[in-house]
Amino acid sequence: MRTLLALTVLPWLTLSSTTVKYITVSPETEVDFKCNATTLPVRWMWFPKHCKCAEESSMKVIYTIDMHGNKTTVQRFKKRLTLRGDPRAGEHALVLSDSVMSDSGTYSCADAKTTVQSYELEFTAGCYHNVQIEIRSGPEAVTLSCSSCDGRNQDFSWMFNRKPVSDLHSIRQTRNLITIQKVTADEEGKWICASMDDPSQFSEYCLDLGSKIQHRRQDCRKNTTQMPGLNKNDSETDGKGGLSDPLKAVIVVALVLIVMVLVTSLWLYRRKRSRRSKQKLADNSAPNCDFSPPVSVGTGQAMTGTATQEEVEVQYASINHGQTKRQQRPLSVEESTVYSAVKIK
Repeated sequence: MRTLLALTVLPWLTLSSTTVKYITVSPETEVDFKCNATTLPVRWMWFPKHCKCAEESSMKVIYTIDMHGNKTTVQRFKKRLTLRGDPRAGEHALVLSDSVMSDSGTYSCADAKTTVQSYELEFTAGCYHNVQIEIRSGPEAVTLSCSSCDGRNQDFSWMFNRKPVSDLHSIRQTRNLITIQKVTADEEGKWICASMDDPSQFSEYCLDLGSKIQHRRQDCRKNTTQMPGLNKNDSETDGKGGLSDPLKAVIVVALVLIVMVLVTSLWLYRRKRSRRSKQKLADNSAPNCDFSPPVSVGTGQAMTGTATQEEVEVQYASINHGQTKRQQRPLSVEESTVYSAVKIK
């Protein structure tokens, strides 16, 4: 059992021991994720840090490299991911352009056997599409301010999770400021500030409760573990996430080890039982030696009449004791014959 436990845990330890590199950038920065893997297919996976803001609650396969080529598999990354390097030489670097705060999270490169490299991407405050959002936190309230990066005075409109902030009763808006009186889980998500003169100038901020970040990420991971296995023909092309190949490989190895141990145990048990049965059968079939004392049987009057006694070694004999005297008997009376089994030595 200890051996089985060690063999089962070892692949998980190998997977979890993958080196994680931390990257902190400002919005619109071009991010380079390096990966060296010698076997195909190679997959890049992304697990969002801000689940509500990214509108994703599970791990996604965002880019695949195989014998047929390479492609982006998630809509939000379309035209923003570029493969850099020579795949034939095992170089599968991925470049993320036009990065934004909702792209935060863990990016992992994996081949058919294991996770090769992982990166943790985070963002600092900065300009995105000529708009910057700054945050000021109080004991309970949070204030978001929006400004133009070129210094021009502009009016801005606010959106929260794709809805106008006018629908929210827990905030106060004064020109380009949004004040959330008391931040709860209902205010977590994506806040967007856009120029009213030019809507293409906008920025976003992912608001999270610091005390609940760990709880939220645990919930996201629970959703990830409940996802079905990755179907190469459906999930990858549709952008739907699934269990990664390393995870599936670990599960398969663990199941194979468990089956091997069970089969070996059953074989040993049956072998031991067969040996016991053969031993018991051999003991029961041994010759039954009887050392009874010899019995001396003399000849009767029907024999020659001599008193000589002979000892003859025989196993069993049937002796006919008939009447020696001739006498007249009725025809209806049969001769009385007695048979007995006697062991003679």
